[in-house]
Amino acid sequence: MAKGGTKIYCPNCKEFSVCKAMSPTALGEPKAQRWYRTDHQDISWFRRARACVSCKKTFLSAELDEKLLEELIQLREKLAKKHQVIAQRIRSVRPWLVRTETVPLDYAKEFVRKSAWWHTHSSGNPVRAPNHAKRIYESHHGWVIDFGANTFLVGKAIERCNNEINRYIDAAAQGDLPGIDDLNSKLKMHIRGAVANNDGYEYEGYYPLEGQDMMFGAQSIDVNDGVEYVLQKSGVSELVSST
Repeated sequence: MAKGGTKIYCPNCKEFSVCKAMSPTALGEPKAQRWYRTDHQDISWFRRARACVSCKKTFLSAELDEKLLEELIQLREKLAKKHQVIAQRIRSVRPWLVRTETVPLDYAKEFVRKSAWWHTHSSGNPVRAPNHAKRIYESHHGWVIDFGANTFLVGKAIERCNNEINRYIDAAAQGDLPGIDDLNSKLKMHIRGAVANNDGYEYEGYYPLEGQDMMFGAQSIDVNDGVEYVLQKSGVSELVSST
């Protein structure tokens, strides 16, 4: 027991604090302390009223079988999965809820035209796949294109690259010009980071490469092509050539 009383979790402080025991009647509740559900009699608990010494808040607490906590966790995880599906559906039909797309559609389409490849062409060699650009649509992530169970977030990829290029331009305006190779590496990472799974959630980290391609089955996005396109559009080559 901690000095001054028992330490338990205070929902107001959101940490373990000394909380004095009180009668439930102090909170306007029945004085009975032993409770169980009549419809689920295996759910029983010992009820107490508590007063947190730190924040002075009062609340009801319960001592119960720990097995019920495991059941609660399982139910919460099951509910979370159900809500993830619902959340994806809500956002998929209401793209304005989450993100306002700042990248022009023509820009997004051209990015895909310049960087998409098809690897199972009858010629036996990879060929460019510019028509993939026709499949771009707007989701809660902005402009996206589906590749099987994965979604390339082309709008976010471009926006993040644009932000990185602007930081590069700002640095140049202050007399400091980071290496172009460093900029290229950062842009590649932004492109690789803009991929979502089948549930619509962005992957943590970066999508793997095979060579310079993010492979999605027989299709790919070539990150070198993507970087070349955004650099060409940005005009930063003028800064590099002036040094």
